[in-house]
Amino acid sequence: MSDGRNDRQREPLLSLKRSRASAFRTEVFPYFRYVAQSGFGLLVSAVFFAFAIGYGNLLRDVPPDLPAGLTGAAAIAAVSVWTPLRTYLGRADTVFMLPMESSVMRTYLRPTIRRAIRSGALRALAAYAVFLPLYVRAPATEAAAAGRPLWLLGLALAALGAWNACGGWIERQTVRGDARLLLRLARFALTLLAAWALVNASPLPAFGFAAAAAALVSACWRIPKRQALPWEKLIAEEEAARRRWMRFLGWFVDVPSEAARPKPRRWAAWIGDRLPWGRGRAWHFLYAKTFLRGETFGAWLWWNAVIGLILIAANHPAADWIAYGIGAAIGGIQLGELAGYRLAAPTESLPLDPSGRKAAAAGTARAAGMAGAAVLWLLAAVPYRADVGWVGWAMLAAGLLWNGWLIPRRMAKPREDDEE
Repeated sequence: MSDGRNDRQREPLLSLKRSRASAFRTEVFPYFRYVAQSGFGLLVSAVFFAFAIGYGNLLRDVPPDLPAGLTGAAAIAAVSVWTPLRTYLGRADTVFMLPMESSVMRTYLRPTIRRAIRSGALRALAAYAVFLPLYVRAPATEAAAAGRPLWLLGLALAALGAWNACGGWIERQTVRGDARLLLRLARFALTLLAAWALVNASPLPAFGFAAAAAALVSACWRIPKRQALPWEKLIAEEEAARRRWMRFLGWFVDVPSEAARPKPRRWAAWIGDRLPWGRGRAWHFLYAKTFLRGETFGAWLWWNAVIGLILIAANHPAADWIAYGIGAAIGGIQLGELAGYRLAAPTESLPLDPSGRKAAAAGTARAAGMAGAAVLWLLAAVPYRADVGWVGWAMLAAGLLWNGWLIPRRMAKPREDDEE
């Protein structure tokens, strides 16, 4: 009886999932025409070729003091711990699909989880494939690479990526937020240590350590209370994924905004309070406060933090300046989203000249972009002190020009679809 009911529910659930995925693709794909027209594709291509050329030059002449083992392990770990999961669930599903929870888990979600596990293994394997040429040539890792089967190392790192995908699902099932955070921290720490050991340490102890540590953390997964199907967590992640896509597309064209709760961020929100309170600067105050408490600031800050960590770990001129160029360029594009900000409804009724909005958005982006570019440049240049060279100064000028003039200038231009 139960099997017959499950069979009847299977095809509608699969059809629902396919239709939702297709609807999302239909919704976002038309906007990519504007992404291509903006020159973003050319920028990505330029970054890719610059990376390929820089990496090729690095392989031809690897510095003896390059920490290739640490850098490669960190890159593989960073790729492995990322565990995205698109489910296309919505708020109404908790009402209409909850009675079919077992079927939803078996038919709707398990194939997605298996796909996430395969993707985790492939991401780790791809990162290892990129790192492998440097691994066998760098003086710091040449002996370690010669002392182990490289194919077996690749399989171990792929298994590490797949294990992370399993851990990501377990963390989603965990009920308590503090327990979820502890499990995630343990998974991150183990992944970094295991990747470093697999790449740098003696093969047999390294494989043993990675297996034992993974088994220990896996045993800890059984301790906290878990939900079989974490509806609210999956729905919140799906909404966040949609907002990220719309925010990315919003860098290039106006798209329907997704509702997002402002965050207090008292450690940063005070910056807006230091702005002048005069009537002529009111829009600057509003845009600065909205930016500092919104999702754009979080994404921009996270991006700059990641680039900063790369700059600290790389310690090589070619890698540093490539990373700086990527960080400053993408950071400026992120800030371009300020041009399409929709402020709170009561703001529209304020007795302020609407013509000042674009200048305020551009000014906020200019201040944040130039500050971010300057901080990243310092992280890239400090290791070389007085020996920055003309390339370093040229990169600083390019970063400041991009974030301080080109991006704000594009934001301040009137668009045909402006309502003001």
